[in-house]
Amino acid sequence: MLVGRRGPVGAGRTDVSMLGVVVVAIAAAQAGLLLSFAILVAMRRDRATLHASSRDAVDGAAQGRRARPSRPLDDLAASPHWWRRAEAARLSGDIARLGDRELIDRLLDDRHPAVQSAATTSLSPIVDGKTVGDLLDRLPERPMAVRLQQFELLKDALPLTTAALIPRLTADASPRRLKSWIALIEAIGTPELFARVGALHSHADPLIRLSVARALKRYRHPEAEEMLLIALHDHDWRVRAVAARSLGAHGNEAAVPRLEAGLRDVRWWVRFRCGLALAQLGASGRDALEVAGRDTDRYAGEMAMMIGGLSPDSVTELAEG
Repeated sequence: MLVGRRGPVGAGRTDVSMLGVVVVAIAAAQAGLLLSFAILVAMRRDRATLHASSRDAVDGAAQGRRARPSRPLDDLAASPHWWRRAEAARLSGDIARLGDRELIDRLLDDRHPAVQSAATTSLSPIVDGKTVGDLLDRLPERPMAVRLQQFELLKDALPLTTAALIPRLTADASPRRLKSWIALIEAIGTPELFARVGALHSHADPLIRLSVARALKRYRHPEAEEMLLIALHDHDWRVRAVAARSLGAHGNEAAVPRLEAGLRDVRWWVRFRCGLALAQLGASGRDALEVAGRDTDRYAGEMAMMIGGLSPDSVTELAEG
């Protein structure tokens, strides 16, 4: 190997190569930063254009012209990305408030729950009778989170909701819709709506009877208690169990004899619910459990002894679970 006064002959060539790599890397990093900055500027310009177009549409409607969704907003609502459609739903509220509902109605039926949720929020200031009816008819199709959000929206419009629900709560309505409407009434119901639900206690579908028994838990009325006592003899064990739970929440000691008889039910869950209900009915219920603990029916006796050994706090926790 040839060696000069400055070291090996190949050393200078290696240093030059490394310097070239460093220069190229720095240039690439600068180019990347410039590209990112350009994209950010473009996104901010698009967002500003979108908001300006939305304001223009609102201003046009306020001046008496037909308020059509601006083209950028319409394009955003048609985006394949759900977060862009959700942004369109949030921006569409002002336009819909002035009478153009086509866009927000389309977003309410979007396939993504987040878009439906944003459209529901935009809808709240403009709820009317037609809107309430449409929401009620589509409730079963909504994801649970959106359904609960719409429950709150319908609760805030209770007079309109009541007027729309009463004629819909009939035995020949779709069971799927009935279940959703009964759940809504359970959450926001008034005595008028609870009474209408009670009329469905003998519905042919056991899941509707179960929903009615669960909803009547919140309706403290003699007629409701009578319906629940009838439900204790339903041929579907799930209905019997829910009826026992609701009777325990009512706290009427007149139900003690029927609940005591329920300790002999063939289904463990019904016996369990009847025992918990008895434990909630004060001294007479506890006395019934003590007597049942000596019952010749083995299963009734074992359930009564188990429930009788629970503390009041445990009874409350299990009854609400």
